[in-house]
Amino acid sequence: MASPAAPAHDTRERLILAAERLFAERGIGEVSLREVGAAAGQRNTSAAQYHFGNKAALIEAIFDYRMRTINEQRLRHLAEMQVEGSGNERSLLEAFVVPLAASTSEPDSHYARFLAQFSTDPRYRTSWDWETATSLRLVWNGLRRCLAHLPEPTLRARLRMLEHLVLHTVADHERAGEPSTPDRPAPWVTELVDAAEALLTAPTTRQPQP
Repeated sequence: MASPAAPAHDTRERLILAAERLFAERGIGEVSLREVGAAAGQRNTSAAQYHFGNKAALIEAIFDYRMRTINEQRLRHLAEMQVEGSGNERSLLEAFVVPLAASTSEPDSHYARFLAQFSTDPRYRTSWDWETATSLRLVWNGLRRCLAHLPEPTLRARLRMLEHLVLHTVADHERAGEPSTPDRPAPWVTELVDAAEALLTAPTTRQPQP
């Protein structure tokens, strides 16, 4: 017999998936909570507001829903790196890219496209300080250590470019229906890691003295 909490859980999940799809297709700022409720098949169009309160909380629920699996995969990858002693840029980039790319194999996933929309909307930001972002913080801190020789403005700019390169490329392949898996990454995933590594390790151009 189903538990009494099951219907509420199912409703939350439908709302999360509907919001992820609508945000991915139209942009976060262009979708109302009422539209999310309607897209999730709720007769009460205030359902999203009832379950999440506001759009920021709904966005965090999408992250939490998707990042649990991604976080587990990244932590395994980072643990293997420690055993192998391979904490270089390449290994860290693989830990960043491969689990995210694998999320495209989830049924009806719009997560990468949602991330691409989120990353370009200045109205919505997060500090990535919750538990399911543990591995992401470890990867980012590791990349900062590997690139500590770069001037801070250059490092910030490259990490921002890395974010755009990875998120939008994975989103494009998700949209095209070209999934990847954690154990057997698709060829485009390896090519993306190659490009990301080249971006981070490219020589800097000396700026002319004023």
